[in-house]
Amino acid sequence: MARVITKETILQELEGLAEEQIPEVLDFIRFLKFKGKMERRPAPDVAALRILAELDRIRQEMEARYGVYTGDPVREVREMRERQMEAPWKPSS
Repeated sequence: MARVITKETILQELEGLAEEQIPEVLDFIRFLKFKGKMERRPAPDVAALRILAELDRIRQEMEARYGVYTGDPVREVREMRERQMEAPWKPSS
């Protein structure tokens, strides 16, 4: 019941506003909605953040040590194995 009264009050107030004031009111409403969502967000999991930071550190260490490999090693190994398996069946030229 209170929600219906609040909606009616808001609509009456909006009808009384000048046309140029409506965008400001809408921006304020959006701000309040965003603020409410931010307050409901769960706190970040500190342990998960530590694990991600450690994985980042390991990745950077591996890149520094071995360089960055841009290919897909699993696909390349699979293709090489398929070529090896097919080689005996291909006619020799």
